[in-house]
Amino acid sequence: MMKKILMTWAAVLCCFISVNAQTTETESSSEKYLRLSKEADENPTDWKAQLEIAHVLLDKDGGFYNMHRGASYYERIYHLAINYDINKEIPDSVIQESCMMLLTAAADKKDIDKSLFYIDEMKHAQKVGVDIKDDVLNMCDVYGAMYNMIKEDNLKALMNMMDLRERIAQMGLPGIEHTDMMTAMLFDNVIELSKSLFGDKLLELTLDGKKYIFIALGDWNIEKPFMGWTSFMTADEDEKEKMLKLAYGEDGVVHDDLHGKLEFSFFCNKDGVVPQENANTRLITVTPEQRQKMVEAYHSYLKKAKKVRISEHNTK
Repeated sequence: MMKKILMTWAAVLCCFISVNAQTTETESSSEKYLRLSKEADENPTDWKAQLEIAHVLLDKDGGFYNMHRGASYYERIYHLAINYDINKEIPDSVIQESCMMLLTAAADKKDIDKSLFYIDEMKHAQKVGVDIKDDVLNMCDVYGAMYNMIKEDNLKALMNMMDLRERIAQMGLPGIEHTDMMTAMLFDNVIELSKSLFGDKLLELTLDGKKYIFIALGDWNIEKPFMGWTSFMTADEDEKEKMLKLAYGEDGVVHDDLHGKLEFSFFCNKDGVVPQENANTRLITVTPEQRQKMVEAYHSYLKKAKKVRISEHNTK
């Protein structure tokens, strides 16, 4: 009788093990989805659990495809990755995958600002040591340039293109010339922006308590928009001596013999932007009448200088 009972329990146990194994093997996709989503939601700091359910939600053939719900789990991974006190073991490849998915989901919603945010996050991640692949960042900069152009932020779009070109050159990839057209167009747009902001400005210098306004400096003169003057700032001392430097004084006289450094520096605090003590230059706007006087003074100086050169030539 005992033998029969033991055999019966053995059969039941085998049946249980068999049924249990069969249940595990035949777990339905719905049950798997519910189990994984529950595990991820109950353990939000478990990056592996987030990644597993995210993969289920991104499987287009699995029956539960939902890009934006999947992105919510990738977002948890992203926040874990940037909080190094919570989790330091997330592989670089998972960080890259998470940011790319969040970028893709934001682009799908046409949320340009969020797309640009994750592009910047990936570029920052590489700078702090995360292994974000260069070819991924190349793609990010292409999209960054396009998105910033849509926002009419040509300066940031140009920064994307310059980062892309520098990376392409470092990688030794062919075809950089195909980026020339867009880069040149963005440079042109930025130049136009500079003209709109500063084209009518003039450079004022305070020297020994007196104020002077430059009417010619390096490659620039008062008849042009205020551009090209930085050629003087970046030149060495010998080159500066050869450049035309004309300043219109408070006395209405054109000075070509001023000596002293052009200093501009500032700091910013809670009260605003404040020039530092050594700063002696600033950009100003003058009235059309004042500007016309300076134009006339510039022409008058050039005529006198020409006469002096002719006289010196004839003397020789």
